Amino acid sequence: MATTVLPPEPPAAGERAPRMLTIAADLLPPEIVEARRGRVVRRIVISAVALFTVLLGGWFGVATYQTSLARGELGGAQGDVDRLTRQQRPFGELIKAQNESKAIGGQLSALLANDLQWAQLLSSLRGAAPAGVQVTSVIGGLTTTSGSSAGTPRLPDTSGQKLIGSLTLNGSAPGKPAVAGYVDALAKVHGLGNPMLETVTENGKGVTFTLRVDITAAALGGRYTTPSPSASKGR
Repeated sequence: MATTVLPPEPPAAGERAPRMLTIAADLLPPEIVEARRGRVVRRIVISAVALFTVLLGGWFGVATYQTSLARGELGGAQGDVDRLTRQQRPFGELIKAQNESKAIGGQLSALLANDLQWAQLLSSLRGAAPAGVQVTSVIGGLTTTSGSSAGTPRLPDTSGQKLIGSLTLNGSAPGKPAVAGYVDALAKVHGLGNPMLETVTENGKGVTFTLRVDITAAALGGRYTTPSPSASKGR
C-alpha cells in the first residue's frame, strides 16, 4: 500500500499560512507485527530454557562431586576396618580365651549366687567368742523360706536381711555373763542375725549353753559374685 504526500501550496499574499498538523500512521501489515512478536517470545523462551539447563547441569555436577567424596570416605573407612581386622588376627586366640573366660565367669556367678562359705562363717562364729567361751558343736543348714522351722520360737527379725537358714550352737562358758556377751557379739557378725539363747545349764566348772542364730542373705555369694554395697561395708 503506497501513499503519496504532496507539498502544500504556498499561501496567497495576505493570507495566513495554514498550520501543519502532525499525523502518524502505522502502515505495517499485521503479519509483520505478529512475526516480530513471535521472534521476541521465542528468544525469551529459549533463554529461560538455556538458563534452566545451565542450573540443572551445575546441580548435577555438585551432586556428582559430593557423591564421589562420600564414596571416597566410605572406601577409606572400609580400608581402616580391613586393616584393623588384619591387625586383630594374631590376637584371635587371646580374644577367644577372654570371651570364654567371661562366659565361664557369668555361669559361675549364676551357679554360685547362693553359695555359702561355711568355713568362713564358722571361723567368724569362733572368732566372736569372748575369752573362756568355747563352741563345741554347730548344727545348721539353709532353708528355702525365710525364718525358722514351724513351732520353733524366735525373736522378731532385726537384721534387715532375708533369712536363708539357721544355726544351733552348743558350747561352754565360765558363767552366764560370758554367754550374754557372746550373744551380743554374734549380733554383730556379718551374715548372722537374731541370736537367741535357748538353754543355759550350770555345772561345777561353769555353764553349758545352747543358742540359735539366723543366717542372712548377706552371707551368700563370694568369689564369683559382685558383693552388694551393704555386704562390702559389713566386711
